Parts: sequence; structure tokens; C-alpha cells
Amino acid sequence: MPAPTKVYFAQIAAGKWADWVEVVNVGKQQARITAIARDQNANAVWSAEKTLIPFQCWVVPVEGTADRRGDVSLEIMSDQPVVGERHCHLGTQVLDFPGAAVEMDTAGTRLFFSEVASYIGDWLRFLNVGETDAVINIVARDRNTGRVVKQLSGRARPNGFWTMDDRQIRQVTGTLEAISTQPIVGERHSHYQGGKTAIGQLGQVLEGRMGPPTRIYFAQVAMGGWFDWIIVANIGKKRDKLTAIARDVNGRTIWTGEKELNPYQCWVVPADGVADKKGDVSLEVRSPEPIVGERHCHSGSQVLSFPGAAVELGSVGTRLFYPELYSGAYDWLRFLNVGNADALITVVARDRNTARVLKQISGRARPNGFWTVSDNQIKSVTGTMEVISTQPIVGERHMHYQGGKTAISQLGQVIE
Repeated sequence: MPAPTKVYFAQIAAGKWADWVEVVNVGKQQARITAIARDQNANAVWSAEKTLIPFQCWVVPVEGTADRRGDVSLEIMSDQPVVGERHCHLGTQVLDFPGAAVEMDTAGTRLFFSEVASYIGDWLRFLNVGETDAVINIVARDRNTGRVVKQLSGRARPNGFWTMDDRQIRQVTGTLEAISTQPIVGERHSHYQGGKTAIGQLGQVLEGRMGPPTRIYFAQVAMGGWFDWIIVANIGKKRDKLTAIARDVNGRTIWTGEKELNPYQCWVVPADGVADKKGDVSLEVRSPEPIVGERHCHSGSQVLSFPGAAVELGSVGTRLFYPELYSGAYDWLRFLNVGNADALITVVARDRNTARVLKQISGRARPNGFWTVSDNQIKSVTGTMEVISTQPIVGERHMHYQGGKTAISQLGQVIE
């Protein structure tokens, strides 16, 4: 899939939350990039421009300028392919999002969130990236039964946004589906541990270019002091059996589980402490019916959160990109080969300001096996990472900082 020339961030937060947004020219020529911040009603309140050579980065100076009078959205436009990433910080809480785009299968007319919960604080923002008003219908369902427990609607102008907060869905523990008359980007923020921890997830697009998946992947279930929580939902039209398969670094199956689910019913996969007794594993979940899922991996106030990856969701491919590596933090990456032959994986790390190649390393992963890149191999780099593979892969990046109090998690953005 081609990288986009336009990406969106549904929120730049006003007040105490500090936003950091970085974009990268991933094209072959010099790019002229324009950033536009808009308020709820789509009025442009701030803009800036920057020229970037290929693979050079721009930290967009929105914090404290674009958001002076309240929350805004941010659109990045370029005459070359571009990708981006946003972190939003308050103490040990951090929300992290890739720049969303139709081409990346992260903007669409039907979005799904695998979890909302009555025991945490949920907040959602929907940005209309279409050309006319978006009428957005929300359907919340119970986790155990799949039964509809809440419905509500909202409207967003073109390039405007609509927001839901916990007061509207606080009694729901289950899933949330958003159906819109125009393509939208949806952000979900979940806050818990008394304001020490936050999770950010984009809505998973169910009616993208390829339709919803019947097979999803999680590149890691972690052993040791990290606790994994994985939920999957049957989003099909009939009852069916889901199969979960955990595999080791060499692709060998070491644990399986099965569960029958009615439409929109959920399964919390019991992999933690079972599948990972002898070491890290990957997890594949498959079903005859369409499915989606989400993984949270906890250690104290640190939490890593990932959607289940799939070709259909735009998160599996042969060329991945990470807009940020940081030498002052601890970076760790895991690449899962979901192809049918050995994957030869090449990693290219570049400097943020000059785009000069600083590091190049290679590894191999067997089919259904994985390869890991540790901080020792890339700790001198502040910049970007490009990953080229001979087989389709899923790539997870974990970044730890603030003395082990905060973690950021990103899937590699598929640009081919």
C-alpha cells in the first residue's frame, strides 16, 4: 500500500496535557509539508510549513500555540508521502497514536473498539475527514453476551470533531462500534490506576479496502514481570469457534485454546502465565468469522497497548516505518513473520535532523517465528527506523522512559 500524503491527528490537547507530534517525509524527493490545526467546528486556528528532505523529521510546534483556546485536531499535508506519530503526556500517563489516513486503513466509515470498561475512565474523539457533515452512530455492547446496552448519535462538520466522555458510557463493559456517514478517525483514551496509567487506541476500521480480518496477530505475549491481557471479539454475523495459538521464537506451537462466541461476544484469551511459562511467545487468533482484538501488557504504571494486527487492517506488510527512536529512552522491537518462508529483515536507522543512515542491521525469522532488536543495537540513534522484509511481518516497538514509569507502544506503519 502506498504511504499517504495526508495524515490526521484527532486531538491536540489543551490544558495540562503536553503534546509532541513528529512527521517524516518518506518520499524520494524534497517535500513541502503544511500543518493545519482546527477547532471543533473546523475553523483553522493555526498553521505552519516546513520543507524536508527524504527521511528528515519535523517536530510540529503545536504545543502551547495551536491549543491555546482549547482542543484542536491536526492535519498534515505533503506533496510527498508522509507518516507521523503523536505522544500526549501528563505525569506517567501517555497516549500515543500514529498519524491516521485512509491509505493506512486507520480512517473509515465503520470503526470498532475492542474494549470500553465501566471500571476505568473512557474518552473518545471522532474527527470527520470527509467532505460533508458526518452523522455518527455509536453502538455499545456487553462483553459477555454481545447484547446492545447503549446507543447514541452525534454529528461532526467536515474537518470538525465530536467527543464522547465517560459519563455517556460509564456503565458499559464491552465493545464499541462507530458507524458514520463520512470517513472518520476515532481515538479512544482509557485512564486508570488513579490517573497513573493511560491507554490510547485508534478505532479499527472494519470496512476498509479489504474488509475485516479472520486472522489476527500479536507479536508478543511477555514472560516474567509483565502481565498480558488480550481480548478478542467475534464481529461476524453468526456463532463460531475461535482458536488461539501461541508459538515460540522458532514458530513452534506451544499452547492452544478455543472458544465459541456469539456475534459481538468477547473472549479474554487466557495466555498469560500459561503460554509464556518458558519464554516470550507470539499469539495468533483465527476464526471462520471476522474478528478483532486488543492486547495490554502491564508492569506497574507502564502499559503497552496494541490492536491485533492483520493484512486487512493495514498493519502487516513487507516495509514498515517507525517515525521515532530516541537515544535517551529504552527502545525494544519485535518482528513476527506471518509469511510462508523465512523472512530476511533489514533495519535502517536514520538521524532525525539530517536523515543520514546511522545504523543498519539484519536478522531472520522463521515462518510464524520472530526476531527481536534490543536497545543495545540502536541506543545511539535519535531518529527513525525503516524495516524491509522478504516476507510479511508485524512489528511492535516498545519505548520505556521516566525511569521505568512510562511506556509507549507502536505498531510499525505499513508503507508497502
